[in-house]
Amino acid sequence: MSSISIIAYIILALSVGYAFVYPSMGEVSILMDEKEKYETSLEMVNNIENKKNELLTEFNKISAEDKKDIDTVLPNSLNFVRLVSQISSVASKYNIVIDKTSYRKTSPSSGESIGEEQSETMFDSAIINFSFSASYPNFKNFTDDLEKSLRILDIRNIKITTGEKKEYIYEVEFETYWLKS
Repeated sequence: MSSISIIAYIILALSVGYAFVYPSMGEVSILMDEKEKYETSLEMVNNIENKKNELLTEFNKISAEDKKDIDTVLPNSLNFVRLVSQISSVASKYNIVIDKTSYRKTSPSSGESIGEEQSETMFDSAIINFSFSASYPNFKNFTDDLEKSLRILDIRNIKITTGEKKEYIYEVEFETYWLKS
């Protein structure tokens, strides 16, 4: 065989190999990129799983009493009856009897201008109204205790009218909050 025919066979072999292998190289490249994406996603899932396990471990370290306190600060619902019961128990320490309780849910606050988009809040709120009669020192002590309670209560309005003897009639309006479900 001559050297020209050997070179021709080599060139022919390379051309045939190139014709069959080159299209497959593009597919291999695409598959390699896809594999890299899957590996990145798998690593991210593993990191999230590890973080979830760490947080779960930390959550399990919280005592039942602390979980109850957290539920008091950030309740999942208004639970009007329970809230009024808690307020009544604080009031009873000062011989105060709560009368005429009511509530109304508040609407979400609107944007400052017409075109401004309203931001989504993570909580709902309601205005609670109740009235009672008490002396001013008892009223002051009662509101001090409400202020120190774990439940978030924002006093919005207090109306005071004179009553019998040295007692006044108080109409109190406050706002309370809870997490959206």
